[in-house]
Amino acid sequence: MAVRLRMIQRACITVIAAVSVSFLLSACGRSRGSDVDRGKKDVQQVFEKYLESVRTADLTLASQVWSHGPDISAVTPFGRFKGWENVRDGLYINFLQKAFAERRLRPDNVAISVSGNVAWAVFDWTFTARLANGQPFSSKGWESHVYEKIDGQWVLVHLHYSGEVTRQ
Repeated sequence: MAVRLRMIQRACITVIAAVSVSFLLSACGRSRGSDVDRGKKDVQQVFEKYLESVRTADLTLASQVWSHGPDISAVTPFGRFKGWENVRDGLYINFLQKAFAERRLRPDNVAISVSGNVAWAVFDWTFTARLANGQPFSSKGWESHVYEKIDGQWVLVHLHYSGEVTRQ
């Protein structure tokens, strides 16, 4: 009888341990899933701020979106810029501020992915604007961003955009 009781006790302990491990693994999976969901929401907020920084060509807002590191980069049809100062001057001052009186960047098909402290966003865009001389301007293309979580904040570290090629 004592042997049978020990066998039942061991079986109960095994079942309790298995259920506990299963519960813990499930909780860890939910935690990772919620971390990814939280990361996507945080990156989405930075992405929205980026869109506003393009619309307004606001350097203060842009400086909140972008990392200020020397290795950040922006690749565009009008140039490649490395480092915060070059991105600021080339993309925001010389392009957005000087070339356009008004700007609107509309994203479509936005997909944001997060993996640890790195995230990326890919989207289609339509850019409508009024040139500095008053002429209307519009273009379409594709853009991708790489974000990094630095000191608890998501910031843009790389941008690459391509405009549509017109066929002749």
